[in-house]
Amino acid sequence: MFTELIINEKLAWDESFKTATHEYFIKLSDEAVKELLNNKNNLKQEDISFFPILKTEILKIKKILLEEHGFVIIDGKSFLEFSKEDVKSIYIIISKLLGVLIPQNIKNEILIEVKDEGKSMKTGGRYHQTKDGGSCHTDSPQWENTPDFIGLCCIHPAKIGGINKYISAYTIHNSFIKENMDMLEVLYQKFYFDKRGEYKTGEEPTIFEPIIKFENNKITFRYLRAYIDQGYKLQNKELTSEQLKSLELLDNLLDNPKNIVEYTLQKYDMTFFNNNWIIHGRTNFEDFEDLEKKRLMLRVWIKNNILK
Repeated sequence: MFTELIINEKLAWDESFKTATHEYFIKLSDEAVKELLNNKNNLKQEDISFFPILKTEILKIKKILLEEHGFVIIDGKSFLEFSKEDVKSIYIIISKLLGVLIPQNIKNEILIEVKDEGKSMKTGGRYHQTKDGGSCHTDSPQWENTPDFIGLCCIHPAKIGGINKYISAYTIHNSFIKENMDMLEVLYQKFYFDKRGEYKTGEEPTIFEPIIKFENNKITFRYLRAYIDQGYKLQNKELTSEQLKSLELLDNLLDNPKNIVEYTLQKYDMTFFNNNWIIHGRTNFEDFEDLEKKRLMLRVWIKNNILK
């Protein structure tokens, strides 16, 4: 277990970082947008070789995800001259420049629509199929090999709410070191995570992994509380009193506004973040009645590859 405070403000930041928009709100250069416009006919091919200027700018973003504050928002105003289908292709191109796109479910789907499908996490729905808020988490904690980066492209924002939240796992780790070192040790132990029904015949319906690891001088974090609660039910086991206390403390820290940077994604905004240590979530949202206006995000999962 790692027990030293992380004093690097690039890693351990809090709500005050919200004012540093110049650090995380990125506008593509005029040259990169012009390159996209000049290659409109090539967008559907989603071939990154057509976009050397864009590549240079996205590799700078990748460095932020890997070595600095871990999340960015790309200004959607850069894409207002493009159709919705063009924007989807641009989003995939940018994602490919960050790494390798990987399947997000047992159906091997690469691009997932994040929208309210009338489901609930309490009845087995996955988070992206609901309009639930709260539940700050990392994506795919029920997978052994989790994605390194998550991307979201806003096609339509919600009528009300749906505000995105970003939290640094380093900040949360520091809080435990300062106030609850014994409970931090519990989070380094293994927990059962429900696979949400996505497993093959003969496989276990859960995985058994720690919430926090410290490897290669980096913290990695996996968490979604509902998946843990259900994981223990599937295993016919009960969380110990120490585990329950540690999870309650963790949930309180994840709910504390002092630890959260919030941002409401607007039309065609794209956000990318490091899924190994950026904990994210959203507020509850209210949707439009018009199906064409309902909140819709497009999500990708990305594995890191070597910077080139």
